[in-house]
Amino acid sequence: MKKLNLRKIRWILREIKKNEQSVYRIAQTQRVSPRWVRKLAERFKDTPLYKVRLKEPGRKPIPIPKKEIEVVQLAKEKYKLGAVNLETILKEKGTSISHNKIHKILKKLNLAKTEPKKSKRRKWIRYERRHSNSLWHTDWFEYKKTIHHL
Repeated sequence: MKKLNLRKIRWILREIKKNEQSVYRIAQTQRVSPRWVRKLAERFKDTPLYKVRLKEPGRKPIPIPKKEIEVVQLAKEKYKLGAVNLETILKEKGTSISHNKIHKILKKLNLAKTEPKKSKRRKWIRYERRHSNSLWHTDWFEYKKTIHHL
């Protein structure tokens, strides 16, 4: 099985209209199943070849509810924090919104911007030393005046 592009789909539809080759032969030529060839023929039976189009890939974006936008806007004005910290505060108050969604809302409201350097994937960083235990690394953060080690 393989994915067909627009050109190959139109070729299949033309061959079916000519009725010179069997569905099985057309399917073999394009390396797809005969069932898929029949399904394409059924899907585009009333459509002229020049109007045959492929769907846009991916999911359609779901609109963000106005209530969530208002909650994030109020929290941003009150606490003046970024998306990750706002997520924690909103979760404590009983509203569960992911930090990615919060960041998207903040960008929509022009309260945050896209950082090009942060969008690049970082290479794997590996700490290497000649002697074991010659380098130590730890992460920590402070929340509600309590230090947490990661």
